[in-house]
Amino acid sequence: MRPSNEAIKAKFFAPTTCCHSYHSRPQSFPYEPTPIIDDRLRELTLKYEIQEELGEHLRILEDYEIIILCDDSGSMKTTVDGTDRTRWDELCQIVKIVLEIGVIFDSTGVDIYFLNRRSAQNVTDPQTVNQMFSKPPRGYTPLVTALKHIFRLPATRRGNDKKALVFVATDGAPTDDKGNINVEDLERLMNEERRIETTHVMFLICTDDPTCVDYLNEWKRIMKNVDVTDDYKTEREKIQKSHGLNMPFSIGDYIVKALVGAIDPTMKNI
Repeated sequence: MRPSNEAIKAKFFAPTTCCHSYHSRPQSFPYEPTPIIDDRLRELTLKYEIQEELGEHLRILEDYEIIILCDDSGSMKTTVDGTDRTRWDELCQIVKIVLEIGVIFDSTGVDIYFLNRRSAQNVTDPQTVNQMFSKPPRGYTPLVTALKHIFRLPATRRGNDKKALVFVATDGAPTDDKGNINVEDLERLMNEERRIETTHVMFLICTDDPTCVDYLNEWKRIMKNVDVTDDYKTEREKIQKSHGLNMPFSIGDYIVKALVGAIDPTMKNI
């Protein structure tokens, strides 16, 4: 019997002032530790201040091929929170952390795709991400074209030894090559061409304007193996509203929640 959502929240977000060691793992957790993975996870949780219970759930990624799709449309140049940092800058940081997590479980690296520029396969070095993000974003948001290509990759085909986790970061509605919004085409693609049982999709919202991505929140409710995570500021405000302003929620916690949300249903309601 699964614990209640309240119990899960209490367990994951109990107040803490430090990261814990992985020597005392929850005995019920289904993934057995290996020395190398254990050490790397410990280093990662310390580096990004990830709470232990959240960090443990990263082990489920051993069974998944991570594919990243980045929105490099012109709107990603928008600055955030009254600073000089842009959505593009923040996405670069997030992708580097996702890459660090991915290579813990797959030494061959992570495939990174974009909407309007060339992709890169088997990326292992965060410096490669910096190079890929060195040119500013421009263009429209052709999510349908990009996801159609990804859904036809061997990694997302039935019979592959791993399932696929497609991590999509975007800040707006999908468009065709002429800039016309085509949400219905994307919905059809998600329902009819995605191999639903073996291809999990996480949409990471790169804006605090919910009107830009209203369509995703409906899909989160009705589509199987799909989850949506708001931008970091919004997710942190949700956590602190539920658990108090002193509740820790680092950028590391945020990325773990986003990565695992489309795989582990217990994460969706945190």
